[in-house]
Amino acid sequence: MWIRGKIFFNNEVIDGCVNFDRKIKEIRKDCKPDIDVPQGKIIFPGSIDMHVHVRGMNLSYKENVRTATSEAAYGGVTVIVDMPNTVPYINTAERVQERLREFANFSRTDYGIYSGVTSDERVDKLPIAGYKVFPEDLEKPELQFVLSSKKLKILHPELPLSIKQFRDLREMWQEIASLNLIYGRFHITHITNYETLIKAKELGFTTDFTPHHLLLDEIRGNCLTKVNPPIRDLTERRKLIKALFEADAVASDHAPHTLQEKMQPYELCPPGIAAVSFTTPFIYSLVKKGILSLTRAVDLVSRNPAKILGINAGEIKEGNVADFTVIDFDKDWRYHTQYSKVVETPFDEYSLDVSIYMTIIEGKVAYDGYEVYPIRGMNLFENS
Repeated sequence: MWIRGKIFFNNEVIDGCVNFDRKIKEIRKDCKPDIDVPQGKIIFPGSIDMHVHVRGMNLSYKENVRTATSEAAYGGVTVIVDMPNTVPYINTAERVQERLREFANFSRTDYGIYSGVTSDERVDKLPIAGYKVFPEDLEKPELQFVLSSKKLKILHPELPLSIKQFRDLREMWQEIASLNLIYGRFHITHITNYETLIKAKELGFTTDFTPHHLLLDEIRGNCLTKVNPPIRDLTERRKLIKALFEADAVASDHAPHTLQEKMQPYELCPPGIAAVSFTTPFIYSLVKKGILSLTRAVDLVSRNPAKILGINAGEIKEGNVADFTVIDFDKDWRYHTQYSKVVETPFDEYSLDVSIYMTIIEGKVAYDGYEVYPIRGMNLFENS
């Protein structure tokens, strides 16, 4: 199959064609296209979200693999990597294999999964993306096995103390201090402040930030804005703007809950924002505003996540998986979820300057601007 249009290739936008089946086969100047992308739209490498809570299994009432990956495709995301804190918790070989079967049957994007911290040595031989280390894991003896693994580790940067005290006491120093308890191949996710970014870089770790830690004010009493780690004050959020230019990646930390759960009293309601479809159009909106370059945007949403994860994606080149995100720079809109079970988020009606024109996954049109189609995503860590 051939797609023709303006293509982001080798850090510039060119007029050209890409030939692909499930993988990219050839890139050249002209062709007889199967898909002809109109003017005002650019073909980018598919977006990769390193931090998604798909839920599913016993938490399918919140979200499941089909709804989460459909929402991802709607938002231009072609690869998602799932966190292990569903029910049952994913940290044994049997549960990892069950989770992979669930994704193989229902995922509409390419995918990977993280295992939780474990002492089950069989997990390390399975095709996982790596391990997720939560604050409570930092004092578990099985952490030593995970630290010895060559696979990627993803840290939620807070101390074990942080989750045992009142929310108002979860301060920045606890986030920064947690970086001193780890070593090796670590990625620090959802940093909330610039000091964490600086410390992580000093220690040789990669980092990501979320749009909600950058844009939102956590309003006490409004559970829609309640997340972990907490959103910092206005001063720290303004300093965090530097992450747009210095962090390695951006992630959604898509964390769905039912509206009934979010309507509970603030002290009891679960933390999390569902926004897997927000991140890509938000980052490319910053390009249209002149805040980010195209190269920097692609680094944040595609190229750097692929490098950190070690997968053949995130760049339009021969041999990579045929995942593309086509952005319409002429169509603005106001954000809303479409396929997620979450129908209300704090980003609702947020004005975005670009939209998703098309999402192509494994060489098939997964979203055409109107509808998500039931294509079959693949585990990109199967042979990594």
